Formats: sequence, C-alpha cells, structure tokens
Amino acid sequence: MQKVTTSDNSADEVDSGQQKKTKVMCPQMETIERILQFAAAYRAEKFNEGQYVELLLN
Repeated sequence: MQKVTTSDNSADEVDSGQQKKTKVMCPQMETIERILQFAAAYRAEKFNEGQYVELLLN
C-alpha cells in the first residue's frame, strides 16, 4: 500500500462566494466487493505510542 502526501492543501480551499461542488459516486458492484474483501483482511495494531503495525490476513 502506498501513502500519498502533499503539502499543498489548495484543493480543500473554497472561495467564500463559491460552493464546493460534489459528484455523485456510483461504484460498480465489483469495486464494492473488492473494497469489502480488503477491509475484512486488513488490520492495524498499535505497537508502541504513535507506532502501528499493518497486517493483511490472507
């Protein structure tokens, strides 16, 4: 799994005169099943203060 970070949060900024436009998402059933399959196998355990271990149970 890759983590994507950015220091530029300009995508979150909205002018006071503008409303944030959102799109309706309609994922395919196959996509939903893959997400649920991943979620069922993924675990994150706290190891130490501020440290976590990611596990994929397959």
